[in-house]
Amino acid sequence: MKRVVAYLFLGGVFLLFQTTLFSRLLPFQTKPDLLLILIVYLGLTESFLRGSFLAYLFGGLLDVFSGSYLGLCGLTFLIIFLAVRGTASRFNTESSLLLLFMVFCGTLLQSVVLILALVFFVDAGSSWLIILGSLLPQLLLNLLAALVLLWGLPRLQRRFLPFLAIPGLHRLDSRYGP
Repeated sequence: MKRVVAYLFLGGVFLLFQTTLFSRLLPFQTKPDLLLILIVYLGLTESFLRGSFLAYLFGGLLDVFSGSYLGLCGLTFLIIFLAVRGTASRFNTESSLLLLFMVFCGTLLQSVVLILALVFFVDAGSSWLIILGSLLPQLLLNLLAALVLLWGLPRLQRRFLPFLAIPGLHRLDSRYGP
């Protein structure tokens, strides 16, 4: 239960940053997708039931606060979670390189699912060109945000919550130093 509350708090903070602060602070149109990084992390560490519930919940909340088609981000995050969770049993889930690779793949999968959903379910015209045009900057920003989170979360955990272990990030403490 503590982990679910921690994920909900972290997801709320990421949602706040993603929907309000980044649009004010960052001068360009493409913003890092912090919730996507959290969904990938959930796919590497959580069970199917808990993770799929959280993935769909975070997608639904993102749709409520900044989406134009209700349910699109929920469906996208659920598909990304299921894809990551389906492949996580074959890899070392505590590897930071795997998290970065999965963020890369998750960003690509998010773009593909958005394009397919917009083409098949909505008369959105040439919106797929906008998604493809922003794919490379989105990939780079998501990877940069994942690197910053990988670097900063173990430090924050050691400073403010030394008694709480972050699941899946146990070995990162020794890689990134004190």
